[in-house]
Amino acid sequence: MAPTKEINIQIKPTNQVVEVVKHLTYDPLYKPDDVVLITVTSMPKARVEVASISSIIQYSCDIVLSGHVHDVVFDFTRIRIPFTWPKKTIRDILYTNHDDPIAFELVSRDCRLAVFRKNNPKKRDDWYEEIKNWQKKDLPERFHLMLNELVENVSAHAKLEEERFCFTTGLLVANKKLYYCVADSGVGLRGSLREAIVSEAKDVSERACALHLTRPQFTSKGIDRGHQGVGLFITSELTQKNEGYLEILSGCQEYEQRDTTAMRVRGIPEWKGTMVHGAINLDREFDYRKAMKNFSDPSKLSNDRFLVSQINLNVYGQRTLRTRELCEEIIRDLELAVERSPKIILDFTDIDELSQAFHGFLRQFVKN
Repeated sequence: MAPTKEINIQIKPTNQVVEVVKHLTYDPLYKPDDVVLITVTSMPKARVEVASISSIIQYSCDIVLSGHVHDVVFDFTRIRIPFTWPKKTIRDILYTNHDDPIAFELVSRDCRLAVFRKNNPKKRDDWYEEIKNWQKKDLPERFHLMLNELVENVSAHAKLEEERFCFTTGLLVANKKLYYCVADSGVGLRGSLREAIVSEAKDVSERACALHLTRPQFTSKGIDRGHQGVGLFITSELTQKNEGYLEILSGCQEYEQRDTTAMRVRGIPEWKGTMVHGAINLDREFDYRKAMKNFSDPSKLSNDRFLVSQINLNVYGQRTLRTRELCEEIIRDLELAVERSPKIILDFTDIDELSQAFHGFLRQFVKN
């Protein structure tokens, strides 16, 4: 079928994944018989990130599985990607060999990209074993355990019915780094926390979630149920000690940390679901056991793990900071940021009005 809609995406050198996500909207004008053509080009000096390609594929899978459109085709001919894209549409990928939990996997010398179509733990275990032995001389020891945590979080928190369950993973070895991405189209961090068993998780479901989810021993399911909350915390700790980077997109919020320099929370165009991506330096320490020890004994964590915490107040979704509840919510998140950084930057971009109440709360916070 000939394409009836088109999305043009340009890869940029900075803020690349967020810039790509801006184009991946759920257009209300889509029709069930539409075929969408996604064309990707690149600006000069822009290196294509595996997370950008993973997000494009995951979005495409979701709009086909949910019936928004009939099919999606890609034109990757104008960019350099670390594999050869086969002549397949998204419908080909999702509905060919439907019984196999891995609907699609591309493996090249430097890259692995997989689309999981079913929630099958045994198949995932087999896949982790393959990951362990792929790029064996380069992959950090026990990296597959970190990847395991991220992927298991998808199956626990995406809350997708079986006919729509789908997630995409991407791995790329380049420039002495390992780039990784896990993306789903589920209910997102907030949606998952609203359905949590643990009351603390429900309490933070409307706040800057990643500030909480990267804390040690934060769990939405309960430690007594075997869910210890290690996934994003361990990923965060390893990233920082390794001087890599980590970015989490979910709903309209982005959490980003860059080595020991900065931790940021910002508002973004909506990503339906959750995407976790980042990079590990292959020529620096990656000690999963040490990070686990920090998890078991949080008192050993430094209180100034980042030089700067930057919070864009647009993450709260209101242009006027007036209500007492909102002020208290912001202060609670600032208290979490203080646990990590000696310096906090508040970005008031997109905020039209500050109430006297907010000024008062802020003065009290600074005093304390």
